[in-house]
Parts: sequence; C-alpha cells; structure tokens
Amino acid sequence: MNAQSDAYANGPLPQWTQLGGYGSGTFEAPDPTGVMWRLWAVDDPAPDDPFPRGYRLAPRDDLDNTNFITREHGLYHALDTAGMRIAGDAIRLDPDGARRQLGLTEERPDSPQ
Repeated sequence: MNAQSDAYANGPLPQWTQLGGYGSGTFEAPDPTGVMWRLWAVDDPAPDDPFPRGYRLAPRDDLDNTNFITREHGLYHALDTAGMRIAGDAIRLDPDGARRQLGLTEERPDSPQ
C-alpha cells in the first residue's frame, strides 16, 4: 500500500501523520487526489497574519494558501474539520463511513466484527 491508500484505509476521512514528534502540532495527510495537505498550530500569530491563534491548513506545496481552523474545540476537532475540508467529495459519497470514523454510530470502526 502507498501513503495515500493507507490514509484512507478506515473510510473517507484521511488518517493524519504527525510530523516532528509529540507536541509538534504539525500533521500531514493526502486528499483523495493525492495532494498532500499540512495542518499546523499557530500559538502566536505574526502581526501581519490575517488569522488569530489556531490551526492553519494548506496544501504542502502552497503553504501561503492557508485556511483557518479554530483551536476552540481542541486538536481532534481540528483534525476532523481539516479532514472534512480536504476529503469533502469522498465524504459525500460515503457519509456512513465518515460517521463510523467519527464515532457517530453504534458500530465503532475499531471494534471486532
């Protein structure tokens, strides 16, 4: 399996890979077309940063093309939100799979069948 297929092994939401070890606040995942995306935490935004403290999401090859994701609800919410943004079309094709991945059904994705 390649990195892209591994990222979608459990359903339509990507599995994020943490970069730089525990506490780095930086993650990457491919979208369904193979574009690699980066999510990173910004604790102290630069004065010219248009966004407040929180997470930034951008294609890895175009980090200036940044989207804001709030930190208000924590890391896992940010990862889920970023995953939904980059894999929206795949999620629309498999909403039940996305619900299972997010734990919104009785069936848990990691439970034995």
